[in-house]
Amino acid sequence: MKATVLHIIESLAVGGAEVLLTESLKGISGRYRHVVVYMRPPVTLLPEVKADKVYCLGYSGKRSILLSVYRLRKIINKERVALIHAHHYWPANIARLAKPASVPLVFSVHNPLSQDAFTLNRLSFYMEKLTYRSRHHAIFVSAAVGKDYNESIGIKGNATVLYNFAADRFYSARYAKPVAQPGKGLRMVAVGTLKRQKNYQFLLNVMALVKQREVYLDIIGDGPMMEELQASIKEKGLKNVKLKGSCNKVHEILHNYDAFILASAYEGFGIAMAEAMAIGLPCILSDIEVHREVTGGNALFFNLNSPEDCAAEIMELKENPELRMNLSVAGKKRAMAFQQQNYLSQLETLYKLYLP
Repeated sequence: MKATVLHIIESLAVGGAEVLLTESLKGISGRYRHVVVYMRPPVTLLPEVKADKVYCLGYSGKRSILLSVYRLRKIINKERVALIHAHHYWPANIARLAKPASVPLVFSVHNPLSQDAFTLNRLSFYMEKLTYRSRHHAIFVSAAVGKDYNESIGIKGNATVLYNFAADRFYSARYAKPVAQPGKGLRMVAVGTLKRQKNYQFLLNVMALVKQREVYLDIIGDGPMMEELQASIKEKGLKNVKLKGSCNKVHEILHNYDAFILASAYEGFGIAMAEAMAIGLPCILSDIEVHREVTGGNALFFNLNSPEDCAAEIMELKENPELRMNLSVAGKKRAMAFQQQNYLSQLETLYKLYLP
């Protein structure tokens, strides 16, 4: 009989961790049986989930934590779970409270929790301290995330840095970015959920500085800031910026752009950035530690306190086709480290530490 791995995640919305889980389940070997548990809707990616069983905990907020723990414990017993892999803060905490001591737990930290959780709710810091044990195996999606966790909580037991991956389709020659050619305009793309972390208002301020310079930006993604950003674009008269909404086939359109831009205040890894690098897009990025780590320095970086600095980097890329080409080549080479098979082989090696 195959050992059962239970994967628990907050939702099945389109996001970095959610895409990582659904894509990895498609490519992982058939050595184990897989059960997926999500805490609450949305379930956009549900049709993409390849698992033997899928459950919803019906989580509806902090008051339903104990009920979610009870429901998860029943699922663990029913499915005879041999290993739990939790993604994100709340799934990890609920899994720690629900699992029997005999069931190993690995938990993936996808963002620097000091910024993503603890500053928003100080109680979450104490919750993490209370439930985290040395027998739990931490997986950090970058060294920067691991450093943040160690400084905030303190790593007690086994820990692994396991970089996220870009799906195989982003490496296909069919979708590769053509060699940069001299041209008048610079067409940029930003990809990601429309939320505060991504700092889109900063990008709109930057685009206001270059709106007469034949520089264009398409923002691909959906989220709670859609109406706010639409209003800001109208107020600033930004005819050079378009909100394109969500797209399930980003790999088919990235090569139509000249550059990828991201102004995140913080990131854990940046899957959209890795995907753009794999396609061959030069990247213009906020100067945060993880962006330098993941790109290996093969990008242009700007100061998040200075829209003018970002605008200057954009114009440098616009006027310098050779720089575009060099960043494209170097980025593609660096992105080879983030192929799906690298991730899956390392993940299965980790699972084998706890499973027969």
